[in-house]
Amino acid sequence: MVKKSLFDAWAHLLNLSKLKKGETVAILVGDITHPEHLAAVKSVLTMQGHVYYVMELGEAPSMGLAGDSTAAYAPTALASNPVAIDALTKSSFIVDLMGMYRGGEQKQILDAGSRILLVKEGPEIFIRMIPQQEDKARVIEAVELIKKSQVMQVTSEAGTDLVASFGKYDYLAQYGFSDEPGHWDHSPSAFAAAWPTEESVQGRVVLNAGDVILPFKYYLQTPINLDIKDGYITSITGGFDAKYLREYMASFNDPEAYAVSHLGWGLHDRAHWTGLGMYDKRQTNGMESRSFAGCFMFSTGPNIEGGGTRETECHLDIPMLDCTVKMDDVLVVEKGQLVKR
Repeated sequence: MVKKSLFDAWAHLLNLSKLKKGETVAILVGDITHPEHLAAVKSVLTMQGHVYYVMELGEAPSMGLAGDSTAAYAPTALASNPVAIDALTKSSFIVDLMGMYRGGEQKQILDAGSRILLVKEGPEIFIRMIPQQEDKARVIEAVELIKKSQVMQVTSEAGTDLVASFGKYDYLAQYGFSDEPGHWDHSPSAFAAAWPTEESVQGRVVLNAGDVILPFKYYLQTPINLDIKDGYITSITGGFDAKYLREYMASFNDPEAYAVSHLGWGLHDRAHWTGLGMYDKRQTNGMESRSFAGCFMFSTGPNIEGGGTRETECHLDIPMLDCTVKMDDVLVVEKGQLVKR
């Protein structure tokens, strides 16, 4: 029996995604698919008279620590299945309950004009943060600001002083639904980001108590100092949390793990910084932490999704508190609070 609140949330989400009769819908499932989501989306599609099919793939290859449910840049069972990829390119709309690799096969499917909507968050958070049309307007406005700006500057009282420039790679408008051909989105979420030009990223990032490292899914207790030169982390210093981070990143034995990935800020006015602490690690994918309004999102690792060539299984998303973000002379976040425009 599908809960009415979950049914209604999925119906709303598919409506925002402009799902129309006659479109071919694929539901992609795997070993981490939440059964309540699968039941709900099937129920909504059936009730609305849509034609759909379910594609179930086997377990992904063993990936060690990168196999955590927040991983996005590690190979999946789809990567070595050209028949499945071909079928998905012929589908108008894909509900991804598995989490396909955000690299080659995803780009191939999107380039064919398919819309992809990824859902990995648990039902409770999914319902509470369900996207709204106005989320898209806020995100698109922020991305347009990034596009026309020359320099991003990020500072904090903790000691962060980072500069970066964009334009070489793509931009990330993530608003929680997929309503345009070739668009990928992750629901629920709302943030704007971009992959910087590598050599433009310079300075220091100081992660402070209360900042979140994903996929660790916990709040830092001690500061971590990250020195950055030409787009790469050159040193990681501090106490226990710094030691843990050093050991984790070193375990991949990959120099690209230390590269700076996408940078941006959260725009979701119904997400809460405190939310992560309310759930067991296996109950959440961390989308609330990524999206809460005013966080600065500092990420490390790959840029292949943005059009670059850098691939690594080590990808960290680090939503930070209390930062000030300026795009050229435009103040967008001040001490962790969105600046109203």
